[in-house]
Amino acid sequence: MSSSRASKTSEAFPPVLLLVGGGGVLRDAAIAELRTRVIGDGAGDFNEDRFDLSAPGSDPGDVLAAAGTLPVMAPGRLVLARGCDDRRAKKFREALLPAYLEDPLRSTCLVLIAEKVDRRNKWVKQIGKLGEVRVLEGPTRPADLRRWIEERVQARGKRPGRGMAAALLDLVGTDVSQLTNEIEKAALYVGERDEIGPEDVARVAGQLRARSVFELTDAIGARRLGPALGTLAQLRAQGEAPLAVLGALAGHFRRLARARECQPLEPGEVQRRLGVHPYAARKLAEQARRFEPQTLRRCLAAVQHADSALKGGVSLPPHLVIERFVLSVCA
Repeated sequence: MSSSRASKTSEAFPPVLLLVGGGGVLRDAAIAELRTRVIGDGAGDFNEDRFDLSAPGSDPGDVLAAAGTLPVMAPGRLVLARGCDDRRAKKFREALLPAYLEDPLRSTCLVLIAEKVDRRNKWVKQIGKLGEVRVLEGPTRPADLRRWIEERVQARGKRPGRGMAAALLDLVGTDVSQLTNEIEKAALYVGERDEIGPEDVARVAGQLRARSVFELTDAIGARRLGPALGTLAQLRAQGEAPLAVLGALAGHFRRLARARECQPLEPGEVQRRLGVHPYAARKLAEQARRFEPQTLRRCLAAVQHADSALKGGVSLPPHLVIERFVLSVCA
């Protein structure tokens, strides 16, 4: 590595960073954190460049020209290049980038963005040795998701009320992009008020989907085939994907099975054991009383069968697979 291109900034940030996956929310958060480390309070307009290597007519040489430019009144320069996994970026990956990485400018943080990569590729290995390969993955465990929601609320300048994070997860699910959107909506809804409570997210976040899933399982629990198929048709009209509907039902039946084990089977005990919002605890307790344990096991087995069918197990349109599932659990 040439000493003439080294600087004290080399310890503050890597000369090259590969961000893989993550979607908009996680990616934007990672870039914002890097921007603070690289540019700090410096002039952002002069020290940040963005490129898209997947765009027709893009010149990969422009990316490296920017990476080789010294920062102006800032600790470093941030160069972002999307689409480095695109077919149009083959020359960049296999020729230009490896040559640049032989002697990178250490006052630049070159950030390459890809949807997916093969870690066995030479250019990926080279980035890993010199800088960092970061796969962006959101939290998956309930406790981590609740903590993540609370941190996002605090970053929005609000205070998360007790039970707020659990209520949001119950209503929206675990997709971090959708959770972020609903947090923004809730923050706007409360206005000048400091705290976002569970009642606030219940009013603005995912009500229709949650209500529809409860209505569908209510109808299934009461063996009311007509209302069950009607609610299913409503979900389809709303544009809910069959796999998403099945996933919501699978999660709901699993919660019902856990609620059925609560003794006594009362909302307070369900809330304590499952860590859900009081509204969800009340509905789960009501529905769990309608399902015998063996019936819930049969429903979960039907979910597995439908999941296999949706993923190619049978040659039926997806909406018919879900209808057959509802017919089987209402029988």
